Amino acid sequence: MKTWIIPLSMLVLSANVQAAERYAYAKVKQVTPIYETVLVSSAPERVCYPTRQRHDATPTVVGAIIGGAVGHALGHSSSNKKVGMVAGAALGGAIGHDVGRNGYREVCEMRPGTQRRIRELTGYDVTYKYKGELYHTVTQRHPGKRLKVKINVRPAFY
Repeated sequence: MKTWIIPLSMLVLSANVQAAERYAYAKVKQVTPIYETVLVSSAPERVCYPTRQRHDATPTVVGAIIGGAVGHALGHSSSNKKVGMVAGAALGGAIGHDVGRNGYREVCEMRPGTQRRIRELTGYDVTYKYKGELYHTVTQRHPGKRLKVKINVRPAFY
């Protein structure tokens, strides 16, 4: 029964030795930034602003006619009817003018989003030297003067 424990423990020990990771540092020889052109779009936006409406003369004219008719109807004698008609027309015209004047109102419109191209830094093209050999990789961050490398030693033939 104990005969299988020794080979099993040797297998576990050899697996742990092979799985141990070792690191070293390589000298960085060249670093070149990598840029990519990206299209950036902004969302459409709703823009509102006040605008002046043009004045319509129709309410002034209608107000004057109605005011004149009311003033004429309220007058008792012919001279009062004439004065009432003129006063009613003036008052009705002024009221119609105020009703017809809309002034300012808010106008809203959708404006399309804008698009522009920007250059975005996406990484670094790195050439480094380890044990007299040149290697090449791409990193997300600038590596500085030294680059940490993983040492991996495995048997060549099995």
